[in-house]
Amino acid sequence: MSQEQIHVIHMASLEILERTGVVVLDDEALALLAEAGAHVEGNRVRIPAKLVEDAIKSAPPKITLCNVDGERKLHLYRNNVYYGLGTDLPKFIDPYSGEIRDTVLKDVEDVAKIAQYAVNIDFVANLGLASDVSQDVVDLYHFKAMRSYCGKPNWITATDYGNMKALIDMAAVNAGGYDQLRLNPTIGLYGEPISPLTNSKEATQKLLLCAEYGIPVTWASGIIAGGTGPATLAGTIALGNAEGLSGLVIHQLKNPGAPFIFGLVGSTMDMKASISCYGGAELPIIHAVVGQLAKFYNLPCYGTGGCSDSNAIDVQAGVESTFSNMLAALSGTNLVHDNAYLGAGLIGSLEMILMNSDIVGYIKRMEKGIDVNEETLCLDLIDQVGPGGQYMTQTHTFQHFREETYYPEFMNRKQYQAWQIAGSEDIRTVLNKKAREIIESDSELFVDEAVIREYDQIIRRREREIAEGKHHREDF
Repeated sequence: MSQEQIHVIHMASLEILERTGVVVLDDEALALLAEAGAHVEGNRVRIPAKLVEDAIKSAPPKITLCNVDGERKLHLYRNNVYYGLGTDLPKFIDPYSGEIRDTVLKDVEDVAKIAQYAVNIDFVANLGLASDVSQDVVDLYHFKAMRSYCGKPNWITATDYGNMKALIDMAAVNAGGYDQLRLNPTIGLYGEPISPLTNSKEATQKLLLCAEYGIPVTWASGIIAGGTGPATLAGTIALGNAEGLSGLVIHQLKNPGAPFIFGLVGSTMDMKASISCYGGAELPIIHAVVGQLAKFYNLPCYGTGGCSDSNAIDVQAGVESTFSNMLAALSGTNLVHDNAYLGAGLIGSLEMILMNSDIVGYIKRMEKGIDVNEETLCLDLIDQVGPGGQYMTQTHTFQHFREETYYPEFMNRKQYQAWQIAGSEDIRTVLNKKAREIIESDSELFVDEAVIREYDQIIRRREREIAEGKHHREDF
């Protein structure tokens, strides 16, 4: 979009918040909004433009996410792009049988191992929803599994307020306390409203808790054009943006300056198949506009890429994953989640993580560009070699070929005869063999036994709280 169109979208979102308003189902958030000057009638809140503009100015323009050791790895601000996984796939492709089955906790552990290995995956998430552990505390088991086998910054979800507090407690164990976790956050929460224009009690309480503890959080509408939003992309973006801005206002009223990642996970409804198109052309287009809006607001940005509607690792999966990740790079979206999503956002795959790592490697090479200076122009060398010479044995070549050329790990670069001699393996076979090799090998543990014991104590405590009926802030 042009800058004028971005401005029009923003003004439309302000109009939606002032005229139509949002539903807010949490009492503390309602009180914060009323005290700040919003018009509150029951659970319906109409938010003046001034509150929105103040919240945008209040939120920090830069957020840093850290690895398990507290090293500052992801610097989320204008045009810094990082790629990672998502959090909520109920099905998984079995790496041995090829069967599409329910996700289990072992899959999440394997995801952690594969993600740690994949050099171009910058941050991690559990990818699948484990079906073989208590669903009341499933997100705590996910975190334990991911932290055990992967040290990269961890993107999480939480069922409710109590589970979010338990996850913060677990992350604080690694960080060395809550103050250190606030200073060097190792986790970020994916939070979202319910489209259209509803902020649920559970999600809002998690949003407020993150503001209190300084945990980076998004409030990214999962809006679907033609389903939960208008059929037109402009209307859906304006509506989804309004929903996200309503969360930003609540968040900043709770704790001005707390880290908030702007975003919108928008897609379209395929009226033939009745699905949300997760690999379609419109999703990355919408997210490119979200990247523009983030620059307009000077806020870190949440995006989506590396996903496909295909149910298998095939040409469609490669095309759609590449297109969405490429547009994310071109738009400067900071935190590109949902890499390795298949089946219209329902199926996970270890092999797809590895393939996307190669794809992202291509994109990172594109982002790096070409250096033009005296050393890279090498006019003296060109003159020395002269017409009819060769460059393969030159010292300059050995000094520079690795930095100039991207070498994918899994994509084929063997000519036909060499490929035949090597076994004539297609990309799916190569990826599957590597995935199985990684998950069958002895994996580095990123937390020690003492930390695991503390994790288990927190999980048992949370199970007792759930048995006592504690789910919301007022229950504690």
